[in-house]
Amino acid sequence: MTFAWRTVGMNYLQYSSIAARALRRTAKPELQSEIAKREGMAIKVAKWEAGKSGMPAPASVIETRTVAEN
Repeated sequence: MTFAWRTVGMNYLQYSSIAARALRRTAKPELQSEIAKREGMAIKVAKWEAGKSGMPAPASVIETRTVAEN
């Protein structure tokens, strides 16, 4: 048995994102502000050296390594 979202070429994360967006749009107006508060997401990354964690920084601030560094 194949799921409908799989047959149209979606992965589960895409499917669940669309379903969550549809659910948020159909919520009662008085709940819309509460839902909007939980909508954002932030990721922090810390570099580990010698077994110790560095200072966490937002993921957008972390620079990616170039191919030359590898």
